[in-house]
Amino acid sequence: MKNVLQISNLFKNYGRIKAVQDLSLAVAPGTVFGLLGPNGSGKTTTLGVILDVVKKNSGEYTWFDEPPTRHARKKIGAILESPAFYPYLSAVENLKVVAKIKGIGYHRIDTVLEATGLLDR
Repeated sequence: MKNVLQISNLFKNYGRIKAVQDLSLAVAPGTVFGLLGPNGSGKTTTLGVILDVVKKNSGEYTWFDEPPTRHARKKIGAILESPAFYPYLSAVENLKVVAKIKGIGYHRIDTVLEATGLLDR
């Protein structure tokens, strides 16, 4: 695999406001990557575009060297703005909801909860 994420010449405007302007970047496998910047610098807009929540004006991006498809998005876990979970469900039940959406089994739920220190919650 060449890159986990590749963005080339991404633009997103909201009317006259240029939220993202000519952004290009690559995230290689095995790297940790963060978007840092002040409020209004385009971080959330960029994530919204590459997660297909916000429509881009122009530019291209690929996930795992594939066009952005539903299949490729199933390999991605992301939270925009605020964590979304069901407060009336347990941690296990919330993860089962996510696993069902992603089309994966439940076999790693205990491992994930243990790794995050949430197994007993």
